This record gives sequence, C-alpha cells and structure tokens, in this order.
Amino acid sequence: MIYSSLAVLAMSASALVNPFSNLVHMHPRPAQADTRVSVALSNRSNYFQDVKIGEKTYTVGAHHMLTVKAPVGTVVYAESRTLNHRRGDAILEIKPDLNAQTVTLK
Repeated sequence: MIYSSLAVLAMSASALVNPFSNLVHMHPRPAQADTRVSVALSNRSNYFQDVKIGEKTYTVGAHHMLTVKAPVGTVVYAESRTLNHRRGDAILEIKPDLNAQTVTLK
C-alpha cells in the first residue's frame, strides 16, 4: 500500500513539473507564405452565373462579384450555360499577374 501511494505521488508530481511543455516548441517552423492568387469575378449580366473552381461550385449573382483565392494554375470553368459559354468551358486560368484583379464574366 505504501508503494502504491508513492507511485501515485510520483506520477502526480511529474505531471506538475512542466505544465507549459506544449506551449513552447524548441524547433518552430517558419510561417509559410500564401502563394494563392486573389481574383474577383464580376458578373455584369442580368442573370446569375455558376462557376466551378476545383471541386466546388459557386454562384455569382446578377450584378454581383465573387472574390476567389486559388493556387496558380487553377482553372475556372463555366458551370451554367451563358451566351458565350457552355457548361464545362474554361473561363480563365489563375495566373500570378491576375492577383488583385477583377475579371468580368461574359
């Protein structure tokens, strides 16, 4: 019984020795830069337009804008039919020079 009491006492003391061990990491990683490109898609038509970016579909309302942040090389596809695009047509490819630009959907 004395040995079990000593074991419990030793384990509880070891738990209290360093309560902040998880807060300080000896080898912190540097913050990774965000390499995604931010593009605003503007819909100036009188009808909504659906676009597919990656695996997600977004609806851009009539006379509204959608801001997208995607990696370079991502292709934006038409997900609804318009006068200029059929469903599945590539509208644009995200490139570094499009960062902070507005692209008008037609």
